[in-house]
Amino acid sequence: MKFKTINFRNVLIVFTVAVLSISCDKFFEDDNADPNKPFDVPISAALPAIELTIIDSKGGLYSTFSNMFVQQVEGVERQWESFNKYDIQPVRTNAAWSQMYENVFVELRTVSQKASDDGLNHYLGLAKTIEAFALMMTTDVFGDIPYTEAGLGDENSNPAYDDQATVIYPAIRTLLTDALVLFDAAPGSIAPGSDDVLYGGDIDAWKLAAHGILARYYLHLGDNANALAEAKLSFASRADNMGYKYPGAGNDAGWFGFNDTRLGDIEFHPTMRAIMTGLNDMDRLAILDQTFDADHPYLVADLREDLITYREMQFIIAETSTDAAEKHTAYLNGIKASFEEVGLEEDAEYDTYVAQAAIDPGVGNLTMNHIMIQKYIGLFVQPEAFSDWRRTGIPSLTPVAGSDVPRRWFYPENEYLFNSSTPARDDLLLFKRVDWDMN
Repeated sequence: MKFKTINFRNVLIVFTVAVLSISCDKFFEDDNADPNKPFDVPISAALPAIELTIIDSKGGLYSTFSNMFVQQVEGVERQWESFNKYDIQPVRTNAAWSQMYENVFVELRTVSQKASDDGLNHYLGLAKTIEAFALMMTTDVFGDIPYTEAGLGDENSNPAYDDQATVIYPAIRTLLTDALVLFDAAPGSIAPGSDDVLYGGDIDAWKLAAHGILARYYLHLGDNANALAEAKLSFASRADNMGYKYPGAGNDAGWFGFNDTRLGDIEFHPTMRAIMTGLNDMDRLAILDQTFDADHPYLVADLREDLITYREMQFIIAETSTDAAEKHTAYLNGIKASFEEVGLEEDAEYDTYVAQAAIDPGVGNLTMNHIMIQKYIGLFVQPEAFSDWRRTGIPSLTPVAGSDVPRRWFYPENEYLFNSSTPARDDLLLFKRVDWDMN
């Protein structure tokens, strides 16, 4: 299976990130640099560092926290045992927030301006697509966030929090629809290439990804017709997945790095184990339900970290289609791709699994529970599983502590301390819904 990604040598990645770190505006800190005149870093140097920051963030806290809440993984030792019981303080989200604002949104502002000024349509399309993904990833766990006033440095050190429903989500859609128009235009004097670590400058692949992000967007809003249409315009196979394969050898995927340095802190969750055991899903379980250490067979150093995938699109089609045959085919495609994702690329294990009536009840007999349980398994350690649970209530989860399962994250402590526009502290915020969470 060949994916459309570019693997950088370790030294180049380190150099690129180091270069970008020089240019990062401090979002809330006062310094001597003029935040409106950032260092002149070429787009070709800024782009890969922005993409890698999103990849690192998604495979880092966005996965560990979100997939712990949805009971795919379990915190069992040290502070992670407390986190697993929802004893999480706002300071714990500082790093995830600053990564997105300082190293993604601020830098994208500069990249987009340069691309626009120079008529680099394809670079601008990439920047808008990346911004839409990052914006959705951030608002989906925090709710209302700074956006229209964000990233202006000393010009506005207390950016307002924009409403998710009326500002943030409409902005996501506009970014993506604008990107698709730009992708159909001439690239300009310079086109993306190897500096694009996600797709190597393949604009056709970027179009598929933009449609995939739109499918997720519409699904969150309960617009099944548009979610279906966009999913069908998206990925045709796993080879189209939007992601990056880590080189390993010291430049490791997030989960591998965590397990290697925090051995014993997080393990496979009993809830997921019980679901998979009850479905006789023993082949995938044998791979996933291993000690979370450097020898885990799936969470490897050179893991391919995908942002959005073919299997997700197939499960969206299965959920939203009103055509029984189309729904059934997509459902099975999603399961098959999920088997392949964990290394079970031969047909034998998959064929045995779907031969069970409990897994495949036949055309016209699929229920929402069939689809969402398989998507839950298929999106192991993918933060979107947390969004799916909030949308549908599937699978049924019993709180680890108290009477409720978290439905979002706390705002960072640094926001409370340094941004006077931050909503008032709320000890129960963890259990309150973001705007689209209507289940």
